[in-house]
Amino acid sequence: MAGDAAGVDVDAVMAELHSRVRERLRGQLVEAGYEAFDDPSLFADVEGVLRSAVSTPETARLILPQLLGEPHTWRLTTKMSYRSHRGAGAATFIAFVKRRVLMPMLRWLYEYSRDNFERQRRTNHVLFACVQELALETALLRREVQRLTAGDAPSAMPMSHAPSASTDNEADLPPRR
Repeated sequence: MAGDAAGVDVDAVMAELHSRVRERLRGQLVEAGYEAFDDPSLFADVEGVLRSAVSTPETARLILPQLLGEPHTWRLTTKMSYRSHRGAGAATFIAFVKRRVLMPMLRWLYEYSRDNFERQRRTNHVLFACVQELALETALLRREVQRLTAGDAPSAMPMSHAPSASTDNEADLPPRR
């Protein structure tokens, strides 16, 4: 049995497994009413755009956060700060009670919330990357439409941003919702 395992191409097995999972997901989406995903190449294109957005590193420059303004105006802050408008004596006592009595009792809630905030931050980052990728695709498609309506021959577009062959025909477009 161990001799058989040595001859197995792990990359081929993993590629087959990923292919089956993608095909099952595509089938589930078609069953759920997304008839446009009946086309495997369209599904692959959409999956490629989403994978690109998900794999965007945290350090990547995104346009949308720059447009939102200063990060402190839209980014969640999870650090607890104990401030008071009261006088020095009362403020010190209240901050002590908050830190040493209330916070230990509510630590589980704070940690639970902080974990959810981190998940939300990651989701926001992925969504920002998706919106940016879709905006790029839209801008490229608009340029191509303008070139075609102006009578110019389509220019060579990089394959990563070229519309798929299935979008050339009106019947192949996804149904409008």
